[in-house]
Amino acid sequence: MKKVNIEVPGLRIIKTVITVLIVMIIGTFSNGILQPYEMAIVAILAIQGDVVKSFKEVKNRISATIVGGIIGTIAMSIDFISNTQITNIILVPLGIFLILYFCSKLINRSEFIAIACYVFLAITLDEEPESGWFYPIYVMANTIVASIVAMAVNLYTPKTRRKSRISVVKDK
Repeated sequence: MKKVNIEVPGLRIIKTVITVLIVMIIGTFSNGILQPYEMAIVAILAIQGDVVKSFKEVKNRISATIVGGIIGTIAMSIDFISNTQITNIILVPLGIFLILYFCSKLINRSEFIAIACYVFLAITLDEEPESGWFYPIYVMANTIVASIVAMAVNLYTPKTRRKSRISVVKDK
């Protein structure tokens, strides 16, 4: 017989699962306004090892979402007005350039780039453009709601922390 120690999940794992559960419930019952898939991804990325890091991540994520959302909405508007495939082919790289330049050179926030580009691409390359002007709001709302839920869950820290292990006896 061999004794196997199995470590009990840590607080970060539990908080991440709780956050995903909450955003899945919110997304499911939002009548299509919020998307559980997008919110779950944001929730997983937003939970950090401690509250300070989590708050910084949430603040950066919301700010980057707004940057990408604004530039994406402008590009989507231009593409909608011109209504040609060539416009979108030109606007997407131009929008990425604007995000890169704005975040890295003008506001010196390189940590915004990946999220801002993701939001921009989600808006400009949407497969269902009939959602029109509401789509950028949906994308930004998914990120903001999931980030706030993640921050709220991450604020909870139990007073006692003990590492536990479960011992299992295993036959050879």
